Amino acid sequence: MRNWEKTLSVLEALRERGQAAGHSWTLDTERFPPRQLQVNALENQGLVELADREDRAELSALECWPVRWAARLTPHGYDTITYGRSRPRAEPSPGEEGPR
Repeated sequence: MRNWEKTLSVLEALRERGQAAGHSWTLDTERFPPRQLQVNALENQGLVELADREDRAELSALECWPVRWAARLTPHGYDTITYGRSRPRAEPSPGEEGPR
């Protein structure tokens, strides 16, 4: 999997979990920890927003348990998903497997 494909996969997972939660945030209980480091890197690129103390307090009150970590897509993150879905698929180079 290429780097941009991994990025797109993480962004799509965040979008799906945020939509399912109804408040756009993916929380630390969403079984997402292996990807938290990737999310932190995406925050540096402006694709993801991490919840600050105030947001976590509001989410904690809403969820009725302490939220230690939460992330959601920025508008740029949503645009990246849209672009990633619409871009043409590259032909595999010789010796590289095509999509399955």
